[in-house]
Amino acid sequence: MANRSRLLSAILLVMLLAVTGEMMGTAKLAEARTCESQSHSYRGPCVRESNCANICRTEGFPGGKCRGFRRRCFCIKHC
Repeated sequence: MANRSRLLSAILLVMLLAVTGEMMGTAKLAEARTCESQSHSYRGPCVRESNCANICRTEGFPGGKCRGFRRRCFCIKHC
């Protein structure tokens, strides 16, 4: 009975260390913030995100997406 209790305690400890090790590894990763700016060149409602992204590339941004109820084109870059 004592051996079973020790074995169970050891398994529980190993599992706990494995879980905290994974959590520590993911805590080091950080997501990049993205900044958005409404496109100055895009005219009309934004229907296709690929068109918005192309216009934003001409404005010096890496991409763009359609947003909001009024469907405006917003250019996106990493801050």
